[in-house]
Order: sequence, then C-alpha cells, then structure tokens
Amino acid sequence: MNLSNELRAWGRIWSLVLACVATTYGREPLSVRVATTPGGPQIHVDGTPVPPRFFWGSENSGRIQAGAAWSACQFDLTPELDAPGNATLHFRFADTAGDVWIKDLRIVDTATGADVLPTGSFSSEESFKRCWNVWPHGAENTVGTLSFTDHALRVALRAPAAGATRPDFHLHSQRLTFIKARTYRCSFTLKAAPAQSVLPCVYRVDNGHHSRIGGPLGSFYTQIALARDAGVHLVSFSAPACWAPPEQAQDWSPLDALCRRIIAVNPAVLLVPRISANAPGWWLERHPDARMVYDGKNPYPVSCVSDRAYRSAVCTHLETLTRHLREAFPGHFAGVHPCGQNTGEWFYYDSWELPLSGYDPATRAAFRAWLAARGAPDAATAEPPPHAARRAHPHGLLRDPARERRLIDFALFQQEEMADHVLALAAACRRGSGGQALTLFFYGYGFEFAPLGNGAPTSGHYALEKVLRRGAADIDILCSPISYTDRQWLGTAPAMSAAESVTRSGILWLNEDDSRTYLDPRKQEYVQEGGLVNLQQTQQVMLRNTAQAALRGFGTWWMDLPGQGWFNDAAIWREIVRLRPVDAAMCRRPQPFTPEIAAIIDETSMCHLTGGSAVAARPLIYEGRAALGRCGAPYGQYLLADALAGKVPARLLFYLSAWHLDDAQRQALAARRRGGTWTTVAGWFGARGPVRVWCWAPGYLRPGRTDLGGIAEVTGFTARLADVETAQATPTANGRQRGLTRTWGPPARVTPLFTVEATDEEVWATYADGSPAVAVRRSGNGHDVFVGVPQLTPELAHTLARLAGVHCYTAPGPSLWAANNHLSIQAHTNGTVRIDTGRRARVADALDGTALGKGPVITLDMQPGDVRVLRN
Repeated sequence: MNLSNELRAWGRIWSLVLACVATTYGREPLSVRVATTPGGPQIHVDGTPVPPRFFWGSENSGRIQAGAAWSACQFDLTPELDAPGNATLHFRFADTAGDVWIKDLRIVDTATGADVLPTGSFSSEESFKRCWNVWPHGAENTVGTLSFTDHALRVALRAPAAGATRPDFHLHSQRLTFIKARTYRCSFTLKAAPAQSVLPCVYRVDNGHHSRIGGPLGSFYTQIALARDAGVHLVSFSAPACWAPPEQAQDWSPLDALCRRIIAVNPAVLLVPRISANAPGWWLERHPDARMVYDGKNPYPVSCVSDRAYRSAVCTHLETLTRHLREAFPGHFAGVHPCGQNTGEWFYYDSWELPLSGYDPATRAAFRAWLAARGAPDAATAEPPPHAARRAHPHGLLRDPARERRLIDFALFQQEEMADHVLALAAACRRGSGGQALTLFFYGYGFEFAPLGNGAPTSGHYALEKVLRRGAADIDILCSPISYTDRQWLGTAPAMSAAESVTRSGILWLNEDDSRTYLDPRKQEYVQEGGLVNLQQTQQVMLRNTAQAALRGFGTWWMDLPGQGWFNDAAIWREIVRLRPVDAAMCRRPQPFTPEIAAIIDETSMCHLTGGSAVAARPLIYEGRAALGRCGAPYGQYLLADALAGKVPARLLFYLSAWHLDDAQRQALAARRRGGTWTTVAGWFGARGPVRVWCWAPGYLRPGRTDLGGIAEVTGFTARLADVETAQATPTANGRQRGLTRTWGPPARVTPLFTVEATDEEVWATYADGSPAVAVRRSGNGHDVFVGVPQLTPELAHTLARLAGVHCYTAPGPSLWAANNHLSIQAHTNGTVRIDTGRRARVADALDGTALGKGPVITLDMQPGDVRVLRN
C-alpha cells in the first residue's frame, strides 16, 4: 500500500468512528466536550472518545517563484461576498536579500474588461503613492527599499540588523471594490535576482480582520485533505469575528463561507475556529479610554482587559457567535477558541518589550477596587506603581514584601485581572454552545515567562490555579505552543505550563506544535526558531513531540503558523498515523501519566520576581525543563497548590519557586519533611522516602518581610547570604563521587544568593569561596536537598533521581517519556543506548509491533535524532 492510500485508509476508519457517533452527520447537533476518564481528560464526540489530534491552518495564498527572466503571472478570484471598497491587494516577499521587479500590474473584471486597480500603479513613484502603501512605515521598515525604473517597481530587500526581528514588510493597495460572484483576473510581470518567491493575496478587510478572497492557490485546503486522510478531523483555523457596529445588520457570511469551504474538503470535519476577542477598531474609536496605556502616557490600539464595558461587549459577541455556529453547522461545530492580547495568547500586549502597561483609567479603577476588597486604607486614591519602579530591583531580584508591597500587589492584581477576563469569556462561550462544544484558551505559561525583561509577572499568566479552580465547568482545553527553549531537532520540546496540574483538574492540556518544518520558506526565522532542515528531521521531531503528548495525555495540533504549507506533505502526516496504536492504548489506560519526578512552581512566588530577574529565573525555571528532560526519567509539571494538597505522588520533587510561603504552607511542607509513624514503619521494609529539592531561595519571603530563618523552617538547613561574584557551583569530592562532574550555574552575580550550614559529607558542590551551594541531608521522611545555585543540569537531576529511588530508563542524555508500559525516546548522540524498561517482559516497537527483545534491559543502536516508541 503506498503512502497516500495508507493515509486514506486511516481516514476512512476514523470517519466511520465519527459517523457512528453522529448518525445524521451535518444535521443533528454534536456534543463535543472533554470528559474525565480514569486515564485523564479526553475529548468525546457524542460520548465516544477520539484522539485529541488537530490540524491548525489559515487560509492564505500560494507563493509565485520569480527568476532572472521576466515571467508573466496571473490568478483569478471570484469573491463569495461583495467588497464595497474594503478590499486590498498585498505583496509579501521572502527573506532572501536581493531585488524583485514587478510591472504591468492589472486587476480586471473579466466580464466587463474594467480595471479595478488603476493601470500603471507600479510604473512611477507618483502613480505608486496614489494607489499603494508600504508597511511598516519609516524607521521600522528595516528590510525593503522601493525605486522605479523602466516603468517597473524595484523592491530591494536586505536582512535586518544582527539580532533584530524581521518586520512584516509588505505592499498593500488602497481600497478596492469587488462584486460578489464576479470573476476578476490579477496579472503582472515579475523577475528577481537572486531567484526567490513573492506572495500576492487579495483580502477583504472587516473591522481590522483580513479575510482572504483571492490569490494563487495556497496549501490550506490540501493540508486539510492530508489531515483528513490521516484520520485527523479536528481542524482549528483563523476565522473572522464578524464583530460589527450595532447599527449594522449582523453579517456572518465571511465566517460561514470559510466554514463551508473547509467542509467541502472534509465532510467529516469538526470545526474549532480561532476568533479574535480583542475589541475591533471601530469599538476603540468609540471607547478611547478602553485602550491600554504604556509607561504612564502612551495609548496603544489594544483593548484593556480591565475595561468592564469591553469585557461585557466581547462576552455578548462571543456568546452570540458561538450560538450562531452551533445553529449554522450543527454537525460540524466542535468548539471555539477566543484569542486576545499579545499574539492572541492572553498575556499582556508587548510583555516582551520594555514599555509597561497598566496606566489607563480602567486599570486604575480595577486596581483600586482590588485593593479595597483587601482592606487597603488608601485604595480610593491608589495609583499603579511608576513604570521605572516596576523595572527596578533595588533590593535584589525578589521583591521585598516590606519595602515593595505596592509593587507586589500590582503584580498579583494583574494576574487576577487576566484570569477573570478569561473566565468571563469562557462562561460566555459555554452559554452560547449550550454546554455542548469545546472552549479553548491560551493561558498558564508559568514555566515560560521567567526570561521576561520586566519580570515574569508582567505576563499576567500567574493565576492558573484560579482558572483551574473556577473555570473547570466552562473550559475544556488550555493550550500553548511547545516551549521556545529546547524545541530544536535534538531537543526535549518542553511544555510551557504546569500541565499535569491542568490535567488533574479535569481540563485537557494541548500543545500547539508549530515546529518549523523543512517546508518553512522563511530562512532567518527558520534558523532562529530551531528549524528542521529536511524531511527526516521533520518526521523525527513530529513523532517525538506527538508521542510525548500521547504519553502525557495531552492534545496537540500541528500548526502551519504562517499559512504557507509547513505540513503539506503526506510523508509528515504518516507519523500521526503510525502513532494511532499508542493513542488508542492511552485512551484505554486505567490511570493518568504519573511520573516519579515533579517540577513544581508557586505562582505567588513568581509574582515576586523583579525586572532584571531573568539572570536567575531563566536558567532555573525556563531552562530547567531541558535539564529534567534529559535526566533519564520522565518528569511532570505542577503547581505548588497541588503538592500541598497531596496530589503530586512523586519520589523526587523539585520546588523550583517556593520562595514566598505563608504560615500554613510552611507548616504543611515542614510536616512532609518530618514524616510520621507510617513513614518509619515503611522504612523498616526498605521503602525510601521522597527527595525534596529546594531551589535558590526556599522560604525566604513571608507575607510581610524577608526572613533568613524561614529557609531553615522549610528545608531544615540554616542559611545565610552568600557574597560571591558568580552563582556558579563546583562539585566537591563527595559530589564527584555521586556523579557530578562539571561546574554549572549563571556566570553572573545573583542577589539574593544563599549558602547553608552543612557537614562536609552533606556538601555536594560549593561556590567559588568554598561555601556550600548544594547540600543533601537525611530527614525524618527521605532527604532534603538545598540547591542555592539557580540552575539545574541533567547530571544533577539524574544523581538526585537515583538517590530518590526513581526508575531511570537511561543514563542522562536522551529525551524520553514513559507511561503505562510505553516509552518514547529520542537519541541525541550516536551509538548504543541502554534502556532499562523496569519490567521482565517482552519489548516491542509500539508503532509496528516488531519484537525488540526481553526486558528489563535492552540495547538499541541509534543515530542522533532517531525516535523509538516502545511497549513492554
């Protein structure tokens, strides 16, 4: 059976499954929800579980190749809707430095011969200015220069400065008019040196949303067909919100037309449109005070989540939109994904940039109400803290609760405001669907925002526990991209969130897999973002990432981020077909993914990170996942609240950010360290207690002050401040004997930094002055480990895993995940990999059933990048 036929066979099988759960598909309304099962949350269609695998794409045009010789190009378009002066033609270019020439551009009504675009618009600067604009304007345009010669437009393209982000440089025409159902022809002549591609596309613009109405044939629909043939019927896609002024009649036709085009390609499709929930331009013009204001004075054209009029309006629109989709497409509508703020991911707009938001009237009013609810005496006149103070760290990289109380309050407030906004939108969507469709949100990137220049809390993503506690009835899926650290070919593809805490709450976690496949035409971004150089690397990474998702109980969508065909190859989709046996097994598993290693963060502690704190938080929180992912055993990601509630049954617990603790939290953690009668009895029979790893500043912050004694209260180690030029640690002889071989840690001064009192036998690594940086001590219940250096390494995690009695499947190095007698492994080096499955049972390839040997130990010869999925 050839590849295409194999994909189609799987597509028919899964189409039959869906047909069984919806006998009159397309007529009866579907119920598509996440339901709790013994193995964790799973998507159910009319009560039947289906693999949580999606395709995500956007309707876009195809590229036209240009070479050294002039070539004539044309495409036809037939709009499904009228465009009365709100259409525009765009030209975008590749990121290849060089020159592109375009001339003889025309758009003609094929029935009448009339020109829609004035002729000669590319023939001179004067003609160009009458019909065209360039984006971005002025100094922000760092890559494109225009000139005119021999009645042709010349676009000179250059690379941006080293380290600078390439802007979305493009040409866009002024207002064009098209009539529904008429055919128009766009023609032009093109050449380039060196050869490269050009992307023309015609859009209709509705309240700021660009809907494609024509262009060269793109890859959106061919990828939907490939997904269909691979049995993937859940399709998410960028869709217009159709949010018009109230005096206009509601017009859903752009959204409906797009849905119908998708259904035409896959009659069994399950539609999950991604809808912008930012206020449209017309709304902001009528409510200018709802705009976000930065650095005390600069308004941005983005709606503020604290503005209650905006929140009410967007909730009303989303409820209406969701209800319309359920009524218009009852057999296909599966859910809705409202997006907003920065890149649609519900972290504050421009969080990665220097300016700080929070200075609009709505935020001020909401902050005052927040303070009043907590009894602040000056709540009625309080102002958001000055932006300079929010960037500063005069007392170290952790906010001082006594001297920086208002800064901490504002950080906590911003998290709750974003969470409350998400919760309100989720409830609106749930009402609109009658509780019968999925609601999805980006939120909770707790491990991802440690590198923010202004501090992690700038994001607004540190109220996940509140979202899980209050939103479980209205939210089916929380999602994020795969982390932007360690996602490369030989990486571990970490999750951004406390994903295991999410799934424990009954909400499905979903990884947006926007891996830059070998089909990505953007060369600069491709290199920067861990791009994959060929089909084999692409297949390996997609198999690695999706196998991880299956074993951890995650959903995934393969995302063609720019709409340029990243997954337009049946050979890539074969990997998702190969994983079907694993998906099927995980659907039936009797318990969820429960790893023996836990990475734990506390959201309140993260809100004490200052501007500039990335020097410590990045290597510990952000990059720590890469170390854990290579330690030889799988790990999970949790919130401290779950650990305190006894919901993290791990042997090795990394408390990455237990810096700020109240009295009740301290008492609970101290009790776990002491153990009890049952702990003593279990020890008589050889049971090992857990190993608790306390990172950087455990217990140092109380609600009202800093407290060195608080570290001893939590960890058992008496601490003092360390005064060293760098936060690097070097293994002692004892540490080397345990398996630590190299110096590690940030090569910079970190304040505060701590050392502890410990015996020589307890010290595994020291700072440059010889004071303890890592110390290990037996307690009443297992061991406590103080790690003052804010960084983890694979060998440190592996060494501590052995101390804790964690089952290590390999030596440190490979990326691996294991659950329910299945193991996924990617080799990062060349040679023989020794795998200890932990069971005396036959080991087989989980994808094709090939026998590989008998456990507990097998060996595999693997090349870098090779991925194997085993069962035993």
